[in-house]
Amino acid sequence: MEINFHVNVPNLKGSIMITGFHGLGATGFIAVKHAVTSLNAELIGYIETEKIPPFVSMEEKRLSLPFEIYKKDNFVFILTNVPPHPKERQIYSRALAEWAVEQGLAGCYLIGGLDSRLKPSENDKIRITITKAFKNIDKLGIPLLEKGLFVVGPLAVMLTHFEINNFPAVALLPYANPTRPDPLAASVAVEHLNKLTNLSMDVSSLVNDAQRIETEIQEFNKQRQERGKPEHQTLYI
Repeated sequence: MEINFHVNVPNLKGSIMITGFHGLGATGFIAVKHAVTSLNAELIGYIETEKIPPFVSMEEKRLSLPFEIYKKDNFVFILTNVPPHPKERQIYSRALAEWAVEQGLAGCYLIGGLDSRLKPSENDKIRITITKAFKNIDKLGIPLLEKGLFVVGPLAVMLTHFEINNFPAVALLPYANPTRPDPLAASVAVEHLNKLTNLSMDVSSLVNDAQRIETEIQEFNKQRQERGKPEHQTLYI
């Protein structure tokens, strides 16, 4: 299966890639979408696959395609608007990693999610995994993923390729709700990304989205409980 990168910037050498996917809590997708929007990043290209998802939409008077490439200063964002076809997920993620290496990028920040039910304590918010080529691990100030826990899916494929090719990469893994989109987990990832990259992305809208979702869920549960109550009670003496 062929993966084609259509990019209108001739040289991206030395840039940093940032990307994520629709995993636990859709954390990676939400975080990258927020980054592209809040930084007003420039659309510089697209990724085309043989089984590209048949979905497009309109966004600010232009077509939004499934796989888009954005740039802001020295950062390149891969925005996967729609999950790749199941038969292309592994090929797609491997192609991203290969492209990063071939383009001479300086490193990659990946954003995913960890099941919040695995949190050791309420104060724990995030874990990371890194390749051996990533230096200054102690300066990150983020705990490493515990032994026995696994990164799965596209991030695992990319980390594998990066490790083999001695490429610097970090995966930010905030604890996320596994049952629904989790903007709050995405905000944790973005906050740490700000610290690690000196970007300045406001996360207030993500926090507000999280509060709105939580309110809607509570209201839904309340209505469901009300509907479950008997309409009247008959007393027998």
